[in-house]
Amino acid sequence: MAGVDPVRSLTCAVCSRSFGRYEHLQRHSRTHTKEKPYVCRCGRSFTRKDLLTRHERLNHSPSGRRRSTPATAGTNEPVTPSSGSQHDNVQSSATDSFPSDYLPVADHQSLGGLMLTGQDDPILDYTMLLNAPEMNLDGSSFIMDPMLNQQNLSLDGLDPPQFAAPSPIVSPPIPDDSYGDDDFRELKPVRCPWMMPEAQRIQLQEAVDQFAHVLPQLVLPSRLAIARYVSGYVDGFSHHHPFIHIPTLRLVSYLESPELILAILAIGAQYRYETKTAHGLYHASRAIVLERIRRGDFFRPHQDSVGDQTNAKDDLSPHGWMDRIRTLVLLFVYSSWKNEPEFINQAFEYQGIIARCLREVRLTEESDLEPDNWTEWARDETDRRTKLFAWCLISLHSIAFDTPPALLFREINLFLPSTCKEWVARNQKEWKNARAHAPDRATFKDVHASHLGTASSPHAPGLSPMGNYILVHALIQRIYLAQQLSHDPYAQSLTPSDIADFELALTRWRHTWRTSPESGLDLHNPYGSMSFTSTALLGAAHIRLHCNLGQWRDLQSCNPDTIAATLLKAPAPRRGPETIYAILHSVHALNIPVQIGLSYYTHCKSYSWSIQHALCNIECAAFLSKWLLTLSSSCSSLPLTDLESRVVQWIGRVVREALLSHDDTIDIVSNIGDTEITSPESSTQKLSYAVVKAWAQMFKLCNSPWPIVQLIGQSLDRYAELIRPSLLAG
Repeated sequence: MAGVDPVRSLTCAVCSRSFGRYEHLQRHSRTHTKEKPYVCRCGRSFTRKDLLTRHERLNHSPSGRRRSTPATAGTNEPVTPSSGSQHDNVQSSATDSFPSDYLPVADHQSLGGLMLTGQDDPILDYTMLLNAPEMNLDGSSFIMDPMLNQQNLSLDGLDPPQFAAPSPIVSPPIPDDSYGDDDFRELKPVRCPWMMPEAQRIQLQEAVDQFAHVLPQLVLPSRLAIARYVSGYVDGFSHHHPFIHIPTLRLVSYLESPELILAILAIGAQYRYETKTAHGLYHASRAIVLERIRRGDFFRPHQDSVGDQTNAKDDLSPHGWMDRIRTLVLLFVYSSWKNEPEFINQAFEYQGIIARCLREVRLTEESDLEPDNWTEWARDETDRRTKLFAWCLISLHSIAFDTPPALLFREINLFLPSTCKEWVARNQKEWKNARAHAPDRATFKDVHASHLGTASSPHAPGLSPMGNYILVHALIQRIYLAQQLSHDPYAQSLTPSDIADFELALTRWRHTWRTSPESGLDLHNPYGSMSFTSTALLGAAHIRLHCNLGQWRDLQSCNPDTIAATLLKAPAPRRGPETIYAILHSVHALNIPVQIGLSYYTHCKSYSWSIQHALCNIECAAFLSKWLLTLSSSCSSLPLTDLESRVVQWIGRVVREALLSHDDTIDIVSNIGDTEITSPESSTQKLSYAVVKAWAQMFKLCNSPWPIVQLIGQSLDRYAELIRPSLLAG
């Protein structure tokens, strides 16, 4: 073509590499865009047409090659994604995430279908529970026939099974392009997106060497290991803890705070199950933090000493001070869930330091103006999320270990986090587009006041999943503080009026959650994890209104026998329709992994579920077990109501499915009735054991990177043996 430079036209616009043929440039460009334009009818997609052809021949044609469903009429042409399509699905709206059956129910609907209707999809049922506007305590339309139907929960995140037809094996020629841009690129090394150049690793080594006197044993990981650990952090940790902006994450931007880099790598190594390396990186980061504290340059100077130049770090930027807090947050997470008393004691130390640092950097925002530049906005949003998430971790620590929170909700006056689409935008253009469709910002205090009913007008919906997560933590902290003021020092029970007020506040929170566009319960969408986690905390909040189990766990002992014995001493909940929401959340918490399959969850999915699920589910298991024991001990004098009978039947069906889905618990199933309650006293007693056993089996063998999850499973297993009925002894 006249006027066109042939060399320039065959040069990659991203990395400036030149090619001799256009198809080579086209294939190379897809390594940057991650585009897979050749789509098979089975759903698999490929970067090149020859790979699609080979896939069709091996998997879809026993007697000859068949053509896949073409992207355009007649040919296998590339499917060109629309701009931003990769991230449009990162955090879908509630209406986009679900089929039409999953859409929120009308406000006038009661709880009639919440206990597994004939369709029996656990996500649908749980969504209906969350969408139900109010409780219907008469039980007339509360439970429908819960006959199990195991076909509805699709595992869309899995590739369909492929059955290769017999075919001649042809030895291919040896690849001749070390860059992987020939027809044999599938045989080349996997791309490593977080691989840093050697020059950057040297910079990192020099930053760490400033503290060589406190790190005598530290050997910095190789470039490949660093890339692997950053991938572990991004893929495993950041979905549940989104306070570091991944699109702008560059380790070399934290050279002023090498302890933060080491903390990120420690978390990433833990998510790659390289526990010894994670242990060493954690202690290296901690050593730098302790050295800074010893030298007096870790905390931010007071206002009256800002001009004092005797402190070498007085001129550290505001974002630099926030990097110190980010380091503490990561060390706090690592030490809290390690299941060793030494680490848990260190976590208590971090809690006080984090609270002090947060007060020093201020937890208020006076202006609602945001930067127009994406990079500046990302820095500000990262700092805001760090402050809010640090407070949430302090609250979670209080939930897990029943300790007074070091920082109260009343001290926070920040704007709630941005939407997910803004947060995951990869560049200025995507961010601008997401921002144009984002709802108005709201402050933490305003929305929390609307949940308590003290605001002048209800707050408009449209919060992000992280915003809802923060707000449910605020309600749980209020419940905790109210229980500490209880006149009953033993049970720390709430008054009926307090329970009614908190139930109303939780109902308002549910309304906010279900009207937020990005809320959803998609088990296969890692970016929706915070929305799912929030519902686990909602269930724990309902349980704590009626049975405060926080003080009856003793997780800090790290001893399964001690934890089980403490749980055994916990007071049992009272019978009555007011506990129905706590019961519903507890059973749904078990029913969702049961429908996936406990063995499958244990070995494949528990990696991607947050630690909050285990912390909340230990309360669900103990609460349900104790409620069933209450029925067993009192049903002879006070027969089961119709509502209680149907609840027990539903629990029995869920528990049977749970036990059948795990090899080690199949033998117990014969003791659990299927549909009829022939002997209420015996049936509820057996269920009280079996329901705990199901949860124990799920957690004690799971592949979570955090040892405290296995501790919870072992503790529930010991607790199940303590309450094991004599009827099951044979």
